[in-house]
Amino acid sequence: MAAAVRLRPGPGSAVPLQAQLLPCRVQYDGPAPVAAFLRVQPGPGGELWASFRGRRMGGRDLPLPHGYRGMVLQEGEPPHGDEGRCVTVMGTFDAIRDWGADGVPPPGGLALALQWGDIAQAV
Repeated sequence: MAAAVRLRPGPGSAVPLQAQLLPCRVQYDGPAPVAAFLRVQPGPGGELWASFRGRRMGGRDLPLPHGYRGMVLQEGEPPHGDEGRCVTVMGTFDAIRDWGADGVPPPGGLALALQWGDIAQAV
């Protein structure tokens, strides 16, 4: 079953966002003043260090593959008479900040998943 999805630019669609992948579950879905709670300090090897709820985290920025852009979408009601789903672009990002509990995440995981864009284009 196919579904129509209509994408429309939102008032903040050109706003660049910082995507964060935390090593925990947060019972919240929406915008948050992350900078007020997650004070990031650069490390000597280019890694990032912060703490969240008293727990130390290590992280790094992982760029999206060339030609890809991440989008934060918000679902809304379709215009009158339209069928399908309607989503609004709330912002975009070109990298994901990957955090690990008590240290920088080991190679693999998200870093390997982000390589599939380049691999798919080569195939």
